Amino acid sequence: MRYISLLIIILLSQSTQAQFYVASGDRVNVTSSDDLQVQTDLVNNGTIDNLTLSGTASQNISGTGTIVNLKVSKTALGNTATITGGMQSLIGTLDLTAGTLAAGGYLTLKSSSAGTARVASHTTAGAVTGSVVLERYIAANRKKQWRQLGFPYSTPLTISSITGIGMEFSTSTKTIMRYNEGGDDGLYGVNGIRNAGYITFTANTDQIQPKTGLMTWLFGPSGTTASTGNMGASDSMLIVSSGSLYEDGNSVSFTVYYTSANTNKGWNLVLNPFASNIDWMSGDIVKTNIGSIYRYDPQQIRWTSHNGSTGTNDADRYIESGASFFVQASAASPALTIPQTAKVSTNSSYTHFSRVPRLTGIPGERAPAAVTGAGVRVTAQGVSDAAGDEVYVDLSRADATSSFDVKYDAVSMGRTGGAGLAVKGEGDRTYAMQYDEPIAETGKEKRYYPLRVTGITTGATSLTLRTEGSWNPLNSVTLIDHQEGKTLLMRGNELRYDFQLESLKTEGRFTLAINHVKLDADGTSPVFEVKLLGNPVSGDRLDMLVAHPTAQASRWMVLNAAGQQVGSGRLDSQSGLQHRLTVPGMRQPGSYLLKVQMDNGEEKVVPFIHK
Repeated sequence: MRYISLLIIILLSQSTQAQFYVASGDRVNVTSSDDLQVQTDLVNNGTIDNLTLSGTASQNISGTGTIVNLKVSKTALGNTATITGGMQSLIGTLDLTAGTLAAGGYLTLKSSSAGTARVASHTTAGAVTGSVVLERYIAANRKKQWRQLGFPYSTPLTISSITGIGMEFSTSTKTIMRYNEGGDDGLYGVNGIRNAGYITFTANTDQIQPKTGLMTWLFGPSGTTASTGNMGASDSMLIVSSGSLYEDGNSVSFTVYYTSANTNKGWNLVLNPFASNIDWMSGDIVKTNIGSIYRYDPQQIRWTSHNGSTGTNDADRYIESGASFFVQASAASPALTIPQTAKVSTNSSYTHFSRVPRLTGIPGERAPAAVTGAGVRVTAQGVSDAAGDEVYVDLSRADATSSFDVKYDAVSMGRTGGAGLAVKGEGDRTYAMQYDEPIAETGKEKRYYPLRVTGITTGATSLTLRTEGSWNPLNSVTLIDHQEGKTLLMRGNELRYDFQLESLKTEGRFTLAINHVKLDADGTSPVFEVKLLGNPVSGDRLDMLVAHPTAQASRWMVLNAAGQQVGSGRLDSQSGLQHRLTVPGMRQPGSYLLKVQMDNGEEKVVPFIHK
């Protein structure tokens, strides 16, 4: 056997690039190279830009070097290239066209600020065997945070073998959790209470089983003691682990649980099973009775979703290598299988490796921005609540229904900070995003969506409503506060309402109403309407609804059958459409008249009976 030593120093131009082919029987020692194809043993102690391992003969790769892109293109799966010692660091793509790469613990898929190495999509003609070292880089200057992590190994991973990050297992603080669908108690982080479905690991000797998604509080590199605050400028993290990959060319199937007895159940924390980004919108992924993915966005302090049927986009469709995500099974016999063809080289724009406050459960969520259709977004903000929480009601899908649609809707997961918001559905199901069919009769067809408002503290809270997309302004939008007796009509495309949250969970108080206000005969604007909510009335209180296209109600008075005034007062336009009047002189039963004056001089009289 000949031994050939190559010391290659090359100046590249746009039109020339050095390429070397070494046939079987030669041993090659490389200190640097651009493109190199070998069919024999290789000693790499430098950097190879593009290395192809080919031929039918077995090959040994040794030394301590770097490979930008590595291709295994041998004749068949039984032809093996073995990494035998040192450590070969891959910073680009591993392409398994044909043949077996026996890693033996001597191959590292590198991760840095420049990117993360990946294994490209391949068939069963190619494979990686043995242990591979994986890195996951997280930049400095980040807040200490929860992140959804996943290790794409086909064998159990002992926690103590993971290096580069600090972890805690004390009684009071545990920083790594998995999720058990059967333990779901429906709380989803409301009022700062962790959902019972989360199961903490209690010692670094515990093992993470294959296909298990994780919620992990990453508070700093190994040796970091302070678990709160910010990471410093030099405190980047590099999570390092090793194991056998799911890289035999086959798909990876998950066991997805669904408990039909409880509408809150069906949540499963799974992971990206490959050392590569995947595209959730890939038509090759089997998603039986699974509609959307749910991911925590630590940058914006919110939960996000991406619908795998419609492409409704809030979270990125691309899931990073090393990340986990929630799916919810919506019916019996759910199935999830992710094939090799779901892999992509496209980088995710998702901010999974950014900041998040030190809370867990489900801290908050944002509904996606309206791209097409017509919808109403409602935002809730509470005390010291900079981010707020949102729900989105879309009225643009002809095949949508008012009940839960796995094809479109996103279930609310609550939050642990500030005010929480959801659309109340059937049973105890709540929505962060609900799609409904379009309004058939513009300005007339009424829709009502009850809202659930929660908080970790009571006090000053606000709701803001905005119309989005191709919204027809003839379809009126109204917020009804049943507790305060207020009905507020949106003028323009935004309405804000400030109130006091009196309990940590409020249901039945607020309703988002579409076309609650009557339009004129032409259907072009609200009529001037004064409506008593209840007639006959009793006691000394009147609840009335006043709607006008342009003017505001300014004064009211009540007259008895003899024409005598028994009560009057000014009307506060800030109260909206609905007003509660106290008429102490209305004591006797009989016929009365309610007169309402507007600030433009118009008035309307409504007769009523006092019993």
